Amino acid sequence: MRTDFVHLAGKFFALLTVICFFLPWVRVSPDALRKNTMEVVKNLAQGDKGVGRTLIGMRAEEWQEIWADPADGFSGFQLVFGAASGTPRMKAQQELASVVLGGKEKRPLLGWLLLVPILAGLGWGSLILRGVPPSLSALVSLMLIGMYFVLRWKIADAYTDRLLAQLQLGPGWWGALYGMLGLAVVCLFVALRKHGGSYSSKIKTF
Repeated sequence: MRTDFVHLAGKFFALLTVICFFLPWVRVSPDALRKNTMEVVKNLAQGDKGVGRTLIGMRAEEWQEIWADPADGFSGFQLVFGAASGTPRMKAQQELASVVLGGKEKRPLLGWLLLVPILAGLGWGSLILRGVPPSLSALVSLMLIGMYFVLRWKIADAYTDRLLAQLQLGPGWWGALYGMLGLAVVCLFVALRKHGGSYSSKIKTF
């Protein structure tokens, strides 16, 4: 079993991602409509927030949303399978979530969100299994980073739509996102370390 700090950090991020997949991601907050409308006006007046604020960091308003009611909302798991339950509340939530995570017109099912725990599992496996080639660890890292930026881009691109739809992001959303990002960094570091080790071995053999 791997016990060094890097692998422990990777396992932590993998567990964080999977656990947060079952924690609240989004919630409908009708009481926030007035505040959200003011936020839309303010952002339109200020213009673009920049890549760092929209694809890496968090807005101050998004940080406040987390703690408004952290236990309420729909998890990533529920967003994937919620429509199958047939309840009006789940169907309504599926429609609203599709506005920001899917398509504004087609409103597809959100089954692709299952990639979040699957990629976390692949990252976990690349850390605990011996003999995993550096290229595979690097590929897992790239897939995690890709999934992270897809989700961040979608939520940033539909920021105004989300506010007007009275949707707020919960702790599960941000925990899953930053868990994937942290795991991606660890997998990439492990890949580079393995590659460097194999390169050194070849030099010594030569």
